[in-house]
Parts: sequence; structure tokens; C-alpha cells
Amino acid sequence: MFNRLLSRVSSFTGKPLGFLIFGAVFLSLFLSWQYQTGIRVGDGAIKQQQLADLLQNGLPDFSCRYSGKEIDPEFRFLPLDLKKGSTMTHVYKGKCYYVFPFYYTAIQYPFALLMGRFGSFLLSLVFGILTLRALFQISELFQLKEKSKFFFLILLLLGSAFSLFSTDLSETVISIYGVTQGIYFLLKEDQSSKSVDLVFAGGFFGFAAFFRQETILLAASLSLVYAFRIFRNPKTALFPFTFGTFLIIQAVINYSVVGHPLGSRGYLQESSTYNLLAQIYYLGQLVFLGNGSLGLFGAYPALAFIVLWRPKSDPLTRILYGLGIFILLSGFLTSTNFWQGVLFGPRFLITILPFLLLFLFSILEKNWETLSKPFQITAILLLSYSIVGGVVFDRLYYKFTKSIVTEQKELSDHTSKTVIYRKGSVFLPSNSFREEREVYEIDSAESFDSLLEKLYGIGKTQVTIVGFKDSYPKEVLVPKSEHFEFKNRTFHQSPSINMETLEFSKVHAKPQR
Repeated sequence: MFNRLLSRVSSFTGKPLGFLIFGAVFLSLFLSWQYQTGIRVGDGAIKQQQLADLLQNGLPDFSCRYSGKEIDPEFRFLPLDLKKGSTMTHVYKGKCYYVFPFYYTAIQYPFALLMGRFGSFLLSLVFGILTLRALFQISELFQLKEKSKFFFLILLLLGSAFSLFSTDLSETVISIYGVTQGIYFLLKEDQSSKSVDLVFAGGFFGFAAFFRQETILLAASLSLVYAFRIFRNPKTALFPFTFGTFLIIQAVINYSVVGHPLGSRGYLQESSTYNLLAQIYYLGQLVFLGNGSLGLFGAYPALAFIVLWRPKSDPLTRILYGLGIFILLSGFLTSTNFWQGVLFGPRFLITILPFLLLFLFSILEKNWETLSKPFQITAILLLSYSIVGGVVFDRLYYKFTKSIVTEQKELSDHTSKTVIYRKGSVFLPSNSFREEREVYEIDSAESFDSLLEKLYGIGKTQVTIVGFKDSYPKEVLVPKSEHFEFKNRTFHQSPSINMETLEFSKVHAKPQR
């Protein structure tokens, strides 16, 4: 009975429409499970704020709205500023900008106008489904059998972060699609002998680079491999030329908007220091394990079966060599300031992961009959391990987003209209509260007094101080002040945050006798 059911399902997913329907239904159900009002923290919350600011500013103004711009033209109290050692905002020509690519904000714009906050998540779903279409096209080139296509789909949807990125507030899935579709056209190079395939490949990689900068390293790695063929086959230059054209266009736009050819991320990368030993350790994190996160082979040990592959003089071999160079470059050139993982699998290699998993199934299918029983069992166990790990991570992320909704309610219920975060405690930006707040960040007691002085000068006398409870217990949450006195103090503690609302007034000097 099980074999009959498996045969029917694999027959259904073995066809283009069935493959897409199965994946689209799963991702839609996954989105309905994970969505939980769409509230996010960290990167996701800043991307939400970036979009909210664009909706308020209107195209093409991608600057961030800072509630204290009039009283703080130097942006001293701007939350998460690079100048204070954070990684989310920076200032350029009297305006503040977020470090995430404004191209992602722009592509969300029409979806948000039509569907509000949910539109951003729907955008991810659309590109997730487009990626599935590209993966099916590649599976046809690999001549995968129906059952292999089905089991690959199960591994991709349940055993990787692909489902999460396809249903979350993230530009990553857009980059995954561009890379996967680009690889498909590279694979067609010998089969069709059409120059347009190389142009399309360069175009899709160029499109992906607008959203994730590691794609630049990926395209450069592939271009390096293709450079050795240019003299034998000049048309191969079309791939790096097309990608380079897109890259130049992006650099010009970036420089005109934020003053750096690599965009706001360029400022963040410039703030990093290079240490070869740290980069070697970082490469180990990407590939195996580090900082509590499993790397590529740590999460997908079945990839070790790729050793069964035998190189040939074909597009697949060139692509795999390029991917190998990309992994090395990612380890040695990506800033170690960024956490590389998503707990299960490498974040900065996620763009190539779907293709690698599909290639793994191609290798296993071609060699399955020649593998001994112990090796077949090992392969099944390793694939099962990845599926279990992916499911566990998805469950943890669900609990995390559920806790965010609780924290958002707590902050919305127990904070005043003006919120002052202690350094390192920015949890939700202004648009993530139930009603928008004025949000500031202080990094010392002196800066606290200075901010209160500015607020007092415009008639604001009530604020809420917010800090993570582990870093700022009740006794030290509110910095001491030499110039202001506090009254009507109300303290509240949520599961992870301390907050205290208070009214303040100036301390008047006692007259001397």
C-alpha cells in the first residue's frame, strides 16, 4: 500500500505542474503556520521598518525616517548606527540609511501597497515557487527519475531553510532564484549551443547580486573557471560580460544613492578588520560547525557522496569547480562580523544549497545500484538526519516568532510614545509597535542626560527606558542623572526585556546663601 501511494505521489511530482503544485501547497501551508502577524525582530524588523519608511517617504527616497532628526541633526541617538558599533544603520549626506539593499525594499513596494505587511511574505512565496520551477528544469537536464525528484523535494522543503526563506521577510530567496535559474542556463550551454543561454545566465546572476552580495563572489568564481575557455570558445565571455554589466549598473545606482559602489553594506564591510586565522576558522564554520550553527556538511553530511562524481569536460564540471572556489572565497573574504548560520545549514551558502542537494540526488541515483547495502543505508540515514534537523529548526523558529508576538504586545502595552533603548537592546523599531513610537538609543549615562535635555527642550517629559533584562537589570536600567529628577516611575518586565516608564523634570540648583 505504501509503495502504491509513493508511486502515485512521485508520479504526480515527476511532472512539471505536479512538482510546482506540491511545492506551492506545502509552502503556502508553511507560511500560514509561520506567519503569526508578520512581526519580526533583528534583520526582519529592520527590513519591515525600511519598507514602512519608503511607503511614507515615497519612491525614490530610500532614507530612513528618524524621529529625532530635528533635535538630533548629527544622529547621535540613531538606533543601531555603525558609528556606535552596530550593524543596521549609517548616515550619508544628512540622511540615515539601513544596511539592507534598497532594491529589496523597492521590489516589495507594490506588494505592500496592495496587501500591507503580508505582501512582503507573499513576495517571498512567489520567488520560492519560481525557484522550484528552475530546480525542476535542472532535474530534467539531470534526467532524474520521478522518485528522485520527489525525495529531493521532501529534503528541500523539510530538511533545509529553503521553506523558511521562501515564506519569511527575506531577500535571500530572490537571490536563490536568480542563482538557480542562472545555473540552469549555464548547464544548457553545450546542449543548445545558443549564445543567448550565457546572456541569460549572466543576467540572472546579475539580478541576484542586487539582493545578496555573496552572489558577486559566486559569479566571479564561475567567471574565473569560464575564463580558461574564452580562447577556445569566445562566446563564453558573454557570461561574465553580462553579469559585469549588471554589476556596473548596480554600482552606479548604489553610489548615487548612498555614496558607496557596494551600497550600504560597503560601509559595514569597511568597518571590519581582516585576520587570516579568524577567516580560516570562519571557513570551518561555513563548511562544518561553529558558533552553535551547523555548516554545509554539518547539516548535510550526505553531500560527502559527491566523491562518487567523476569530472568531465562539460558545463556541470565547470559549475562545480566554480562553486568550490566560491565556498573558499566566502570563507576568506566574507566579514567575520556576520554570523554565518541559520542554526541548521550555512546562511552565506544558501544560494547554492538547492542546486547542491539536487546534484546530490543525481549522484545517488546514478550510483545507487553499485553501492553496497551498508552505503545505501548510510545515505538514507544521513538524508533522514537532515530532514529531522530541518524540522527541528523550523519548530524552533516557530516558537521564536511566537515569542516575538508576545514581546511586541508587551512593549506596545507598557511603553510611552517615546522609547529610549539602552545600547545593544534595540528589539523593535518604531513601526513594529502597535502604534508607532519615537525610538532612540543611548550608549552611556552622559548621552542619556544629553537626550533628555533635547527632549525637554521641545516639551516632552515622559519616556520609557528599555533594555534586555540580562544586560540591564532593574537596578541599572535607568541611568543616573545629575540634571534631571524622575517621578511616577512604572517598571515592567516581559519575558526578555525590562522597561521603565517615567516622567522627568530638571533639577533646579539650590540658591546660595
